[in-house]
Amino acid sequence: MQKKSIAAISFVISFASVCALSIGGSYAQDYPKSPIQIVLPFAPGGATDILWRSISDPLARNINGTISFVNTTGGGGVVGTSFVVNSKPDGYTLVSANSDPLNIAPVFTPDIPYNPEKDFTYLAKLALFPGTIATRVDAPYKTLEELIAFARANPKKLKAGVAGMGTKPHMNVELFNREAGIEIVPIPFGGGGEAVTNLLGGHVDVGILSIPSVKSHALSGKARILAVFSPVRSVDFPQVPTMGERGYKSSNITTGVGLAGPKGLAPAIAKKWEDAVEKTMKDPKVIAVVDKIGGLMIDFRSGEDYKKEILADLVVFKEMIPTLPGRK
Repeated sequence: MQKKSIAAISFVISFASVCALSIGGSYAQDYPKSPIQIVLPFAPGGATDILWRSISDPLARNINGTISFVNTTGGGGVVGTSFVVNSKPDGYTLVSANSDPLNIAPVFTPDIPYNPEKDFTYLAKLALFPGTIATRVDAPYKTLEELIAFARANPKKLKAGVAGMGTKPHMNVELFNREAGIEIVPIPFGGGGEAVTNLLGGHVDVGILSIPSVKSHALSGKARILAVFSPVRSVDFPQVPTMGERGYKSSNITTGVGLAGPKGLAPAIAKKWEDAVEKTMKDPKVIAVVDKIGGLMIDFRSGEDYKKEILADLVVFKEMIPTLPGRK
């Protein structure tokens, strides 16, 4: 009798699982039925905003739907990222899953309202953004070495615009300070677009900016790029050295950008997005667009691989951030 009961229970569970998969697969076949909102957790004009809006048409075609973007700024990307956590897991509200709010913010601000390991369905990684250290052309320092000399002679006088506290640009400043023995003060803004505007407006002395957000200003002669935070030199500015070439290797951390939804998103829908993103980022026309934007490196990864990357970096930052000035 007991064996029959166990067998009956096992049958019910198996049958329910098959039904759930069938329903989920059927739902995914009809997806999407309505417009999809992708939350961009940074201000307009920054690298994240530029990338997504540049690939929106081919991405919409590949997912066979309509995509709209909403810039929700604040907290170095945490506000926009948090918004999606509590959204319905139906695939209609997603977020630009930048690495900063996922592997730095949880350490820098432990009480943020999400867990990067448990609260998201990672869909894909698109690209990475090497950063730059830039100044206005009328600044008294024309090279990285001159900037360092000025900063050493004037502790805490220089202010660096960054896309929020607890972001890669903020970490770039802190690591650069530690390696060079200087004290540049990071000033947070809502995104790269705001940071470059404040740099050009004279409100900060230095900008830790992605190449897409500062490229046009550098080419027009309004800004000067002193170095890039990247393993290799930028194809857009091959004359500019990397921080590593100047002896500051640990500062060379970059920001990744991917796509994620809330936890519980149907696997079939997640797979649709992974395939759509892969097709988009491998499209020769998209590659040409990204090359034209400049400063981006296409780095497609599956959702699962991107999650592993985020969590591996999270371990590194858990060790590093508590050692920064002012941290306990």
